Amino acid sequence: MTGVLPKSTRRFSRGIVVANCAAAWLVMVVAMLRGEGVAGIVVPAAMTLIAWLVGGYMGVGAVDFRTAAQAAQPKPPEGPTP
Repeated sequence: MTGVLPKSTRRFSRGIVVANCAAAWLVMVVAMLRGEGVAGIVVPAAMTLIAWLVGGYMGVGAVDFRTAAQAAQPKPPEGPTP
């Protein structure tokens, strides 16, 4: 019988990532609308921030999933094998 994986409860961290990505997009839009040459610095920095946020969130999620999958597998019986 296979174990059932528990449902993820990472709602808070997901919300933080979404809020930070939305803020980065807002900063990019404002920088581009102002058009003072700042967008050339702000846009690449904000895109890098978004990539790191999403990549970090997905990386942690992969580790969480791997840990949950290993915990759900049946353990082999302990003791000497003949």
